[in-house]
Formats: sequence, structure tokens, C-alpha cells
Amino acid sequence: MSSIEHLVQLGLNKNEAKALDALTVLGPSGASDVHRHAGIPRNKAYEALERPANRGMVEVQSGHPTLYRASGPEAIIGALVESYGNEAKEALKALEEKRAELREENESGGSASAWVVRGELGVRRRLAQLLYHAESDIFAIGGYPPKYLLSAKTALKAAAKRGIRTRAVCMIRPTEDYGEISPDDSTIIEFRTVKATSTLKLKIQPFDEKLVGGSAGMSGVGAMVVIDEEVAFDIVDDGTHPKKAAGIVFRAPGIPRIQKATVERILSLYTRRL
Repeated sequence: MSSIEHLVQLGLNKNEAKALDALTVLGPSGASDVHRHAGIPRNKAYEALERPANRGMVEVQSGHPTLYRASGPEAIIGALVESYGNEAKEALKALEEKRAELREENESGGSASAWVVRGELGVRRRLAQLLYHAESDIFAIGGYPPKYLLSAKTALKAAAKRGIRTRAVCMIRPTEDYGEISPDDSTIIEFRTVKATSTLKLKIQPFDEKLVGGSAGMSGVGAMVVIDEEVAFDIVDDGTHPKKAAGIVFRAPGIPRIQKATVERILSLYTRRL
């Protein structure tokens, strides 16, 4: 990718990127020199120089002709990164406002919904996002190894510090070789196994297989997370390939609360803490 293409990716239009690239090569130059070297239309060359100048990326010397010079690579990139970051914050604020409006509409309508996030990276990001936005309660249960629970350690810690009721449980089969469990992990995750007298099999995902193209039961390193007893995030991952992982954001009046209560009761009756 050329320097011009990189500058466009950072928010400049193509003429501005060409003008900055030309100034870097030519040194102090007039608009006509930039027009000829960069191939910018003559009537667009002045605008392509003035707009970056107004953002601190180009220095100007008045005269006949007016001369322009690039402020330097670090100054140019610094200005672009700052601008990009500010725009990103404004975009985030606008999108969050729209999402809040949509959430209010959905909650008032009382309708159920299930949305799928595909790929391990997307699942991890969505999980962290849900945890950081929790307002009162987080309940999570996953298989061993607790890949997704461990990936969310920072978010779980932050939630606990905010006063959110937080419980994360890793289920280990009695026959499973789980090796060493880190003392630090044990302060965040509650490791439990099925009692010897129980034949319990947890199946906690009430979704059609077609949603994720695989087993609807919690298998492999999958997990279930219930946020504020209103939203369930069920992760299906058999551990074979990151692209096969999927997470389902499930909203339905009362269902996540029942789901959480059922699993917690099963844990108390049929499992023991390691």
C-alpha cells in the first residue's frame, strides 16, 4: 500500500493525500508545482493544500506565489490520529445513542431476539462489551479449559470493582485432566466438578442448531453468560477452529433470568467446588 493510500485510510481525501505526498518529495512549493507533480486538477490544488494547512499538517508562507511545505511526517500523522480518534469518539457516542433508543423500543415491545456473532475474535469482543455494560449482575459458566472466562478476566474484575454481583464458574468433568489451576484464576473463576454420585449433563443453550451451524449444547470450551438477568450470551466453540466459534446474544422477557436460576440450582445440588 502506498503512502497516499495510507493517508486516505486515515481520513484525507485523495487530492489532499497526493498534495502532502508531493510536498514531502518537492519541499516548499507553490500550488502550481503541486498540481503538476501530483496530477491534481488545477482548480483543486489550492483546496487540497489549504485544508491540510488548516489542520496543522502544512505550513504556509505568503508571497507571490504562496509557498507550502509539509509540517513533517510525525506532525502529519499526529494530526490525523488525533482527528481520527475524535471522530471515532463522536461516532461511538452517536451509535450508542441510537442503540439505546432501539433497546428502549425493543424492551417496551417485549419481543424476543437472537443475534449471532461469528468467529472467536468477534465473540471475545462481544463478551467483553456485554460485561463492561453490565449494571447489576453477571453470571457466567463455561467448560474446561475456561478460554472465554479467562479472556474476560479484566472485564470481570472491573465489574466486581463497580459493585456488580459477579460469579464465573468453570465446569470440570471428574475424569478430566485439568492440571494446575492458577491461584489468581481461582480468585476470579469458581472451579467446580460434578459429584461422584451424579450423572449430570449440563445442556444450557436453548437454541436451534441452525443458528450457529453446530451443536446447541455447551461443548468444548463454550460458555453461557447472563447479564443483568435480561440478556444471555451463549458461546458455542468445540475448540477445532477459531472461525467456527459463535456467540448468540439472546433477549427474551424472563428467559435469561430463568436460565440463570436453573443453572445455579443445578450447580448447588449436583456439583462441588474444587
